[in-house]
Amino acid sequence: MESRIQYSPVRSYQRFKATDRALVLVNRGPESLPYHIMDISEGGLSFRYLGQKLKRSEVKKISLYYNEQLIVDDIPIKTISDHRLRDNIIPVRRGSIRFQELEPDKLSKLEKFIQQFTEAPLPVA
Repeated sequence: MESRIQYSPVRSYQRFKATDRALVLVNRGPESLPYHIMDISEGGLSFRYLGQKLKRSEVKKISLYYNEQLIVDDIPIKTISDHRLRDNIIPVRRGSIRFQELEPDKLSKLEKFIQQFTEAPLPVA
């Protein structure tokens, strides 16, 4: 008998490991800080940071940088998750965000960012 259950990958887009100098600026007004991107896809990204958990209500847009060069500005996002990675004196956290609908020019810049500033595809999980 054929199963009616259909399986689909958890992720819609292939994720890529970001290079060391790929940064995301979480736009929170005067408290904005750049964080290291862990992995990125056309659908979203994850980043690591130190300190207390970011408030979801404060995070509406992000910008992507390589070194100090702005590559894509004001990408609308939705926060997916935020959790602690390690128990240290200063907590290391991982934030995950999903990109909202992007204008064609921002999507093109995002695709170029992924091509230029990532190392390798991550396994599908």
